[in-house]
Amino acid sequence: MAHEVYCQVTLNYFDGAVGRPVTVDMLDGRAATDDLEFETCGFRLVDHQSAVTNWRDHAEVDRIHRPEVEALAGELTGCDVAISYPPIHRSREEAQTTPDYAPIELVHSDFTDDYGPMITDPDRRYRAILDPLLERHGLTHSDVQAATRLMVLQFWRNTGPTRPDYPLAFCGADGVGPDRVVREMLPEYGGLRVDSQFYAVRPPSGADSDRWYTFPDLTASEPVALRTYDSRCIDEGRPFWTPHSAFRDPNVISDANQYRESVETRILCIWR
Repeated sequence: MAHEVYCQVTLNYFDGAVGRPVTVDMLDGRAATDDLEFETCGFRLVDHQSAVTNWRDHAEVDRIHRPEVEALAGELTGCDVAISYPPIHRSREEAQTTPDYAPIELVHSDFTDDYGPMITDPDRRYRAILDPLLERHGLTHSDVQAATRLMVLQFWRNTGPTRPDYPLAFCGADGVGPDRVVREMLPEYGGLRVDSQFYAVRPPSGADSDRWYTFPDLTASEPVALRTYDSRCIDEGRPFWTPHSAFRDPNVISDANQYRESVETRILCIWR
């Protein structure tokens, strides 16, 4: 089905050591909501009113937003336990002190199929990150090892201007095959040692094209949920990755009033 084009942009796909710019039509996700099935495309727009009053206050976001999105993840997925990572704040100010927190202009998905082994192997360095998260919920590493299904669900929330200069775009996962995702190592992120893998995405070939969507005019009450790992998808041979990337919105004049501000929170969903 033809969808409404919001704008035309250039995205940076992975092509070896450097990115390859590819011009794509950016579709209006609001106009296509009825046709976007989460199980196949890997993302969805969600209505959620948060009790947070100041999104720039890290302590308030940590105290209020984390349990909110844990409850939301449980509602959306039906998982038994939802465990939030610390929220990531992206803004011009945050990027000045932590460059990793600038908008990421590379087509990627956050985790590979190594995420499962990474969080279940007791000898992996990642335990230093995972164990404190489990302790908040009274869980142990054994509870993760015994899980029947694991998913990482990320909530991306626009907390600044409704038309930011670098919004986020999402690509339908069902159109990106395993031959186009490339494992890359991420030794550190945000000042933490992670030793994690992510997928960089190769450009489409020939007449193939990806279906890219953005959601214009997002408010802080409209997070986008995207799946970046799902052990059930792996078992069934389906894509569990959701390619995404920031892009320069040509409809927005870049000035101090339009700088992107966003909060994203990853949730580890566990089924017993």
